[in-house]
Amino acid sequence: MTDLSPEGTVRAFFHALNARDFARAAGPIAEDCEWVSMATERAFQGPSAIVQGMREFATSFPDWICELERVHCADHVVVAEWVTYGTFRRDFRGRHANGRTFRRRGCAVAEVESGKIVRYRDYYDRATFLRQLDILDLL
Repeated sequence: MTDLSPEGTVRAFFHALNARDFARAAGPIAEDCEWVSMATERAFQGPSAIVQGMREFATSFPDWICELERVHCADHVVVAEWVTYGTFRRDFRGRHANGRTFRRRGCAVAEVESGKIVRYRDYYDRATFLRQLDILDLL
C-alpha cells in the first residue's frame, strides 16, 4: 500500500531517486509543481523538467545518493534535512569530470497536496559543493 501522506510522498520521491527509477520519481510531482534550487535561483516546472535535472546530475555523478537525515511535517508542509554525496565521473554542464568527490548537506521544503508535491525548495551551500569539485567557475 502506498503512503500518500505528505511525509510518505516525499520519502517515496527520495527513495525513487536513489534507486534511479526516474519514472517513479516523477510520479509524486504535480504537473504544475514549481521546483526551485535556492542556491542557484533556477526554477523548474513540472515532473519532466524536474526529473531531467535529476537524471543529468545522476549521469555525471553515477554513485550519487541522497540520504534523508530528518523529516519534519506540519500539515501539508514537509521539511527534509538531507546529506548527499557522489563522485564527478562524467562531464557536467560543460565541465570535465575529474574524479573528485563531494558531500553536502541541505534542506528541502516541500508542499504536498493529495499525494503530489506542488511546491519544492532546495537549500544548500553551492560554493562548498563547487569547491569540493574544483569547479568554482560555475559560481
